[in-house]
Amino acid sequence: MPVALHIPTQLEQVLRPDHVIAEGLLNPRGVCLQGDGSLLLAEAGSGLPDQPFSGRISRLRPDPGQPGAYLPPQVVAQGFRSMNMQSRMLRDEIMGLSDIALGDGRCLASQTDYVAGSKLLDLQYNPPEPLFHSRGNLNSLCYHPSRRSWLAVKPDSNQLVEFSEGGEQVLAQLPDLDQGQEAVPVTLVHEPQRDAVLISLFSGELRRDPARMGIDFADKAGQVIRVWPESGRIEVLIRGLQLPTGLALDPQERILVLELCDRLLQPLPPDWAGEVLHGGFARFSGRLLRCDLQQRSVQVLAKGLDTPSNLCCVGDAVLVSEGMGLSGRPIPTPEQQVVALSGRLRRVAL
Repeated sequence: MPVALHIPTQLEQVLRPDHVIAEGLLNPRGVCLQGDGSLLLAEAGSGLPDQPFSGRISRLRPDPGQPGAYLPPQVVAQGFRSMNMQSRMLRDEIMGLSDIALGDGRCLASQTDYVAGSKLLDLQYNPPEPLFHSRGNLNSLCYHPSRRSWLAVKPDSNQLVEFSEGGEQVLAQLPDLDQGQEAVPVTLVHEPQRDAVLISLFSGELRRDPARMGIDFADKAGQVIRVWPESGRIEVLIRGLQLPTGLALDPQERILVLELCDRLLQPLPPDWAGEVLHGGFARFSGRLLRCDLQQRSVQVLAKGLDTPSNLCCVGDAVLVSEGMGLSGRPIPTPEQQVVALSGRLRRVAL
């Protein structure tokens, strides 16, 4: 069992050039690079009560006149259910479409839908057709080439699951973390070198203090783990993360991981009426880390990100999905300004 890399308090900052490649998005989540260089993007939707089916899938084509830039998104499929979880979680979370992955000549999208049932959608059809149905929350998705199957994580049941011709099966039940909180897996990626998968564990609420409902999380309790699908064996690779979300491997097999924010504050109470609040997660305090397990080093590549959720490697850069929550609601900035919540894609050079 390898000794887990613990995130130090003081980190080396190697901030990389970045720029926004798309704005005005509706809770952008998973991004998938296509063979022609274009991107497919899943948007969970606005979360607004009068837009219950605002989830959509968009394509972004490279701008031929500007390397590293993209033309405005074009919607290729729409009408997917968007669910605002504020009343249940007291945080600014929108669920719906969550990820897109490519494998075995197919491109699938994962969708959480507590009303009609969650599903994996085959994007070769228009509109996309369900290939698999499932119960509960289907979050991140990846293709496992040697198993020739699709793997997903379920944050509400803390499971790694597999979808294949035989249907759905549980490959691993993730145990509770150190303080008894649920593991809450968020993102998974296939690790080609070992044919395993890496999973980020958000670390669930402690539920010990009723006065802190919605924000009662243990500080820096998140992890990145490795799971071997054939046996369900689990290794902890990284500890001490603050609410980790997106994961990716850079060209040197170093682990890129997003932290959603640096602290929790100002939940959205049931009687919230539009006041300017962070909504559980400190806005514009997320960061992108690069973790080198061989060198035992951690670097900050980007900071000041607004609730970043997903990563996608594109050559010598990585794309970050930002801006989670109820579209258009007023949120505070670190400069004591107020802006409208909006989703964006940011390109960070590696």
